[in-house]
Amino acid sequence: MYGYIFSVIGDGLSRDLPLYLSGLAPTLSFASLAVRTRYLELLEKYLLRVESQALRPAMKAIIMALLPGLEDETSEDFDRTLNLVESFKKAIRPSDSQPLTEKHSTGDDFFWQCFFLAAITSGSRRPGALAYLSRNLPQLGNSLPFDSLSNENKETDTDSLTAALSNMVTSPEPGLLLRCFAAGLGDEQLLIQRGFLDLLVSNLPLHSKVLQKRVKPDDLELLLRAAAGVVIRRDMSLNRRLWAWFLGPEKLQQDQENGPESPTSRLEHNRGYLASKTGYFEEFGLQPLTRALLSMIRALSNSNASEKAKPYRICLSLMDRWEIGGLVVPEIFLPVIVSVRDFKSKTKDKSEFGEVLRSASVFFDGVESGLIYGELVGLMAQAIGPGEISPSERADKLALVQFIMTHFNIREEEMVTLHTPLAAVSVLAMVEDVSERTRKAQSLPDNEKMPVMTQALEIAMNMIDLIPERTFTANLRQSVGTSTDRSAGVSMPNGELLNKIRHFYVSEQGNLEAASLPFPPASMGDILLRKSCNLVCNSFTAVDRANEVSIRTRLLVHLLSKTASNYVPDTERLLFSMHAQLANSSIPFICLRSVLSLAIQLYNSDLIETYSLSDLVAPLVRHAWGFLSAAEPKYHVETVRCLWQLQTALTATNRDIEAAIADIMLESDITGTFATRGAEPGRSFCLLWSHTLQDNAAYSDRRAPKTPLGEPQNLHRLSGMDYYEVMLTRPLFLMLDALSDERTQLFMVVKNWLNNVIGIEK
Repeated sequence: MYGYIFSVIGDGLSRDLPLYLSGLAPTLSFASLAVRTRYLELLEKYLLRVESQALRPAMKAIIMALLPGLEDETSEDFDRTLNLVESFKKAIRPSDSQPLTEKHSTGDDFFWQCFFLAAITSGSRRPGALAYLSRNLPQLGNSLPFDSLSNENKETDTDSLTAALSNMVTSPEPGLLLRCFAAGLGDEQLLIQRGFLDLLVSNLPLHSKVLQKRVKPDDLELLLRAAAGVVIRRDMSLNRRLWAWFLGPEKLQQDQENGPESPTSRLEHNRGYLASKTGYFEEFGLQPLTRALLSMIRALSNSNASEKAKPYRICLSLMDRWEIGGLVVPEIFLPVIVSVRDFKSKTKDKSEFGEVLRSASVFFDGVESGLIYGELVGLMAQAIGPGEISPSERADKLALVQFIMTHFNIREEEMVTLHTPLAAVSVLAMVEDVSERTRKAQSLPDNEKMPVMTQALEIAMNMIDLIPERTFTANLRQSVGTSTDRSAGVSMPNGELLNKIRHFYVSEQGNLEAASLPFPPASMGDILLRKSCNLVCNSFTAVDRANEVSIRTRLLVHLLSKTASNYVPDTERLLFSMHAQLANSSIPFICLRSVLSLAIQLYNSDLIETYSLSDLVAPLVRHAWGFLSAAEPKYHVETVRCLWQLQTALTATNRDIEAAIADIMLESDITGTFATRGAEPGRSFCLLWSHTLQDNAAYSDRRAPKTPLGEPQNLHRLSGMDYYEVMLTRPLFLMLDALSDERTQLFMVVKNWLNNVIGIEK
């Protein structure tokens, strides 16, 4: 019927083509063999004779109508359909077109634009489009720079032809070519993806001027995003083609001269080959691929868990080829971690976050330890070091470090024995450097930066906690009998020390196979102790460092509990600074607890003698007595526990604390008649007695919150309930002596206390 109508209307078909084409276009998709033959005859006999101006608006529909006939390359009408597509291309070609090759002319740009649109918009027609492209898409890869240098005259004509062909398939919109390939690479069918990857390798290499100069950066990122996405299928046939496209064409090997190739020359050739592959990707593909992955991570910020995890799986697969992953991973490592943290803050579904975290953790575990710790040290340097960066930004970088340490595995053997001590050294050196610069400038510490410094020291504390005790003993054991200098780095200025660490992680990328550590492992313990001691002593001797005393002291205490006895701190300087702190008329409770915990740790570690600890008892008790005032009940319980921790270190046979309390109670009694004694010491004793008789060490410690890192964690503490007589016998007698004089205010305090005393039956 169509044939009869077309024969009757003749030239009117040009005017009424849209009317009839809507019925003809879908025919080839479901037609039988007999119908297909007559259908093609109809197109050849009538539609090819339609005027060019009428065919051009319908070109996309005609192409989509013919593409189903190209799906099966073994069918009888495949060649006929292919020739028909070529005939339509010639039919719409302008009369002034210049031939470029046997198949292509300068006027074919409109046909290619329609063809790309058809392939993009119709997934069901894509197999036919791929078959046509594999036979007719021109070669768009110009010669590589090193090839053109070797044979400049020969490549000039080829490059000019390639430029003309490239202009033909990319005019007026070059983005359609890339979107066509992106659609094919994102197709659900494996064969379609494989075919488009083959086309990329053979017809559109990464170094081609079409990709590098002609297309928009956004379109190139779109293509690379689609290409990188094929690795999710974990199919080796796809990955092999993708690596070939990323790493460039094979270089022609020069014919070997007489004789077999020597092992040395073969090794040098392989090194040069790998270097050329890496250089090719670094020059042509690294930046757009990195931007594509980063844009994918940002674009999926509000997606569900499965979509959010997609870029992490892509990054993990890219690491299968170190030539690619070794260059891409350093650029995307931190953005990946930031995206995981942002997803956690936005989602309320813990299971979704767990799925995203698992995918990110698999990627994280594939990253080299040196790169991970290099990024951690870099973040710490940005947060602590000089620079025009706000305190909130500094705190955010430190929070990112804490997020990594909390949610990802940084506890592998190489990490905790080599990288973690080095990272802890760098943090302490940075904090000390800031303190030194503040002191030299004779300015008060910036109150806005104080939380940042505390946060940084908390990170250093957690790093030290990761280091196993065997690390320090093993390092010392390995240094015995060798020329290892344990003093290396101990007295080195902070600037030089940080430069060495920065060089190791930036220039050497933290690779222990290619470079050695900046300092011998045996010296790490000495450096850590030296830096920690400096920080503690500075905080004890400076009146404006009270808010940093606790974290600095806890860090040193925790470090002392881990280091071997061979690592000896500067105990004389520590004792001097503690006495200087206690010499103040009043100190915050946090300073009292810090001095006491450090003194106990030094004594328990056999770093100071008993007499050194005894010298600290009197000032410690005096300051503790000040926190037992009835007017300030905030620290009553903590103060009593601190005194019993000190008594535990001194053992139950020592009466130094009892003597110190008695001295305080008697210091105002200058006549010996009790008339000059004030009532305040009596009230403080009442509080001490009450909390002591209620102190059951095992029960109270079990109910107490988890002990922070660096706090004394004795397995046994004397219970005030059981050992009260060790500390309170003599002070109790002094209290009872006040009953001999009814005229004093202390008499009434003692009398009221006895009426309500706890433990009177004892």
